[in-house]
Amino acid sequence: MHHSLRIKGIQKETSESVSIEFEVPSDLIEEFSFKSGQFLTLKHTVNGEELRRSYSLCSTPKSGKLKVVVKQIQNGKFSTFANTKLKTGDHIELGKPAGNFFVETNKQNQKSYTLIAAGSGITPIISILKTILNDEPNSTVNLFYGNKSPELTIFKNKIDELITQFNNNLNVHYIYSKTKGESRFHSGRLEGRKLKKLFKKFAPAHSCDEIFICGPQEMTLSIIDLLENKFNFNSSKIHYELFTAKTTEKSVPLKKSKGSSSATATLNGETIEFVVKKNESILEAGLSAGHDIPFSCQGGVCGVCKCFIGDGKVEMENNIALSDDEVSSGAVLSCQAKVLSPSIKISFDY
Repeated sequence: MHHSLRIKGIQKETSESVSIEFEVPSDLIEEFSFKSGQFLTLKHTVNGEELRRSYSLCSTPKSGKLKVVVKQIQNGKFSTFANTKLKTGDHIELGKPAGNFFVETNKQNQKSYTLIAAGSGITPIISILKTILNDEPNSTVNLFYGNKSPELTIFKNKIDELITQFNNNLNVHYIYSKTKGESRFHSGRLEGRKLKKLFKKFAPAHSCDEIFICGPQEMTLSIIDLLENKFNFNSSKIHYELFTAKTTEKSVPLKKSKGSSSATATLNGETIEFVVKKNESILEAGLSAGHDIPFSCQGGVCGVCKCFIGDGKVEMENNIALSDDEVSSGAVLSCQAKVLSPSIKISFDY
């Protein structure tokens, strides 16, 4: 379910990004409560086309603000609209906060965190960063933040303020790929030898408790591979978020469905029925039947379309958003799920 919220304020963060703050009515405050690191799905019609995009919240739960950042990308329909046309007072339809990429804090913690972001990947990371610094006075944070240049570094001024405010708890490394950084390590892309040096010298993996990563898929997967296979780091302590998906190791060849299947689903407390055609995803079938099933990326990344299987059998083509435990409990991504049984029962309410 989406709600139309008024834009309370919009601010230019860099030459190619804006932050958007939404006004939350008092009767929706609980529904729009969130954890640091989660995202919102924005829905809006642009030039006659309905667009849905997911953007991470850069505000913290305790701030009382609901705020995202939209970075303009080349040929991006929604991002271009947001950066050039949106203004204070406009309305955007929002889905409730979602996502498994978040931090759980405790004031008694004495942890060492490593946060790694590239470009607009800083959006959920800065929310996580601020929450840790404010909620865990005895924990320390190492932030590694890659960008093309200082001018294109989203939230640089805010991060510099945090460095001054939490100088004993926070260590920040800005890494620039198009301009010279303060050292050889701080110049170039976050890849290869630089990553090995990061976990050996600047933030030793053996002394780190939790690692959060948000950035390009290639960078993220290479970091995970390095941590697990080179440093034997506990995979359950590695948390990551991706914005787009390519074919990954989690992609699997699908068995071919034998024909159409009947689907019975629970959505927003109501029971709906529709037919899933041969080799059609659950999401595609539901949308074709006119049902407002939640979705965003349609690539198996965001998790917005998650549902739970009651009866029936499905198989997913791609899955990045769901953990092994979620899959074991019956969760699937409707955008990636093909039905293999004559009928299926599912629920989008959880």
